[in-house]
Amino acid sequence: MNLLSLDVVLGAVAGMLFFSDLLNTSTPFEVYTLLGIAVWCIYSIDHLLDSRKIKGDKEVSARHSFHQKYFKSILLAVALFVFLGVLLLVFSESTKSLRMPGGTLAGVVVIWFFILHKTSLQSSWLKEVSTAFVYVAGISLAPIVLSGKENLDHFFWVFVTVYFFLALLNLLILSYLDEGEDKELGFGSVLTVLSRENLKLLIILIGFFLVVAGLGLLFFFPSYYSIYASVFMLIAAFHLLEFFRKGQKKETTRIKLEASFLLPFILLAF
Repeated sequence: MNLLSLDVVLGAVAGMLFFSDLLNTSTPFEVYTLLGIAVWCIYSIDHLLDSRKIKGDKEVSARHSFHQKYFKSILLAVALFVFLGVLLLVFSESTKSLRMPGGTLAGVVVIWFFILHKTSLQSSWLKEVSTAFVYVAGISLAPIVLSGKENLDHFFWVFVTVYFFLALLNLLILSYLDEGEDKELGFGSVLTVLSRENLKLLIILIGFFLVVAGLGLLFFFPSYYSIYASVFMLIAAFHLLEFFRKGQKKETTRIKLEASFLLPFILLAF
């Protein structure tokens, strides 16, 4: 599941549920399916491109090894899902309103990440920020389009903003954990412009900011938002606790952090 980024896909679907429920919007199943396809294809292409950069007998992670071993099969699956995603976007009535904004976002994502891979280390410090932005744009796009402008008040945009920083926190922690492997394999990250110590400080600052922000949302926003503030704060606090946890394998930490993004599924019970 982790090797194929399926945990990330489910986390994205849970994130869309979070914003749909927040806006009291009914998002069709086809839209969730389209999001899952898009997220899986983007992450798989990224891993495939990374696996092609690895030369020689360097020791690689299980994920990179998996994508090297099954490169052609995964590439074929990506092509198939891209085709299915295009069909779903073009021919499903449920996705009609998303064709223009969804197609535009997809085009921007493809161009931007192509630039990142081509420029490699020169712009690698942008990867975490841009990935967090694209992630939150992707999971909130359909709820925004389907809900209508009248529901997009400042409360909603505050949640979008803090969710962006939550996604960024996740990516920064993963970059911190992968520092040794990234250096060995020549992959870039925010650590090309920040020292390990400064990145650790940044992670702690963002983590505490998000926990405090969650408490603020819980106590100062209308009671309607309490459940969403609680879910958000739990995910943020879990990230901070896992970052400080000692003696745990980085893959275990990665799996647990990605799993925390499934927490919005509890909204289905309310």
